[in-house]
Amino acid sequence: MKENKRKINLLHIVNGFAIGGGELKLLELVKNLVEKRADKYTVTVCSVGQGGTLQPEFERLGIKVFVIEKKHKFDISQVFKVCRIIKQEQIDLVQTTLFYADVIGALAAKLTGVDAVISWDTVSHPPDSHETRLRHKLSYQLCMRFVKRIVAVSEGVKKYLVEDRKIASKKIVIIHYGIDLSLFKSRNGFLDKRKRSELGLPDHKIVIGTVARLEIQKGHRYLIAAAPEIINKFSNVVFVFAGDGTLRQELETQVNELGLQENFRFLGFRKDVKELLFAFDVFVLPSLFEGLPNVILEAMASGRPIVATAVDGTPELIEHNETGLLVPPKSPHALQEQILNLLENEEKGSKLGRQAKEMAKQKFSFDQQFRKFEEVYDATLAST
Repeated sequence: MKENKRKINLLHIVNGFAIGGGELKLLELVKNLVEKRADKYTVTVCSVGQGGTLQPEFERLGIKVFVIEKKHKFDISQVFKVCRIIKQEQIDLVQTTLFYADVIGALAAKLTGVDAVISWDTVSHPPDSHETRLRHKLSYQLCMRFVKRIVAVSEGVKKYLVEDRKIASKKIVIIHYGIDLSLFKSRNGFLDKRKRSELGLPDHKIVIGTVARLEIQKGHRYLIAAAPEIINKFSNVVFVFAGDGTLRQELETQVNELGLQENFRFLGFRKDVKELLFAFDVFVLPSLFEGLPNVILEAMASGRPIVATAVDGTPELIEHNETGLLVPPKSPHALQEQILNLLENEEKGSKLGRQAKEMAKQKFSFDQQFRKFEEVYDATLAST
């Protein structure tokens, strides 16, 4: 009688359970591992920051979830606590997501003799201060010596890792984010009308929307600066900002100083992003840097015409004048010009939206992403 193979014990380590692009994509990956490959993997998740909105979402999957809170900026005791989890759960493969988790996870794996370590890199921009940048770079280079594979979400992230972080190109595998298109169905405009009604937006309003944390990285202030000229030509435009963050008051003040309160809505954090996208006539992402913005994929899947800054991984999703419109970062004039381009050419916007949806379907399905991760897991384990 053939002996049953032991399942692979997989530990995911992440910075925290607050809502962010990397954390949400990790939740999606873990959910699919649990639902589709329970015969092959036993999954454990550990936060080395804090609990948060996503913690119950992970717990609902019926897996073990640990939270090891840090007492200060770099808490060495967390390394030893993760070591205990690795031993207790007999972990075979460690995958880390985001910088701090990379450092803690790689060190803990090294100390416990786990050679199969994968880092999932989702961001391609260093911290702002020179001192922090240098500290991050040195820490990253040290811990990456203990990592077998690095998964970059875009060519832009890979370029950054090779050129700035001095990581060997052969160590890096690119796996673009994937998306489940079945979650993006408007049912012949029903969702569009319902969500607009909920937001108090009549049909005659033109809705220009963005979904992003209200932080410097996301470039909201440049979109606000572009607004007066757009509103001059289309007085029925409403800008809708979904998301919250440290800049909310500053951005609201900027809007008030321009006298545009009637043309802006700050919705705060939303759980209904997929439905919300259908209420937008145009989707805009004016980021200063990105890894591979998942919200662009979601806007593509919902068939929205898109204006986005040509930073890092975004041009890998948006082909200018084919699946959306690209502009340079920090340019209110360029944003204004391309948004007006869409508002003045409705057929062009519709065509770009259709082509974006088709590209999402052909090149960025979640099944493709999931299959590639399994291939990386198998190759990493085979090389240890």
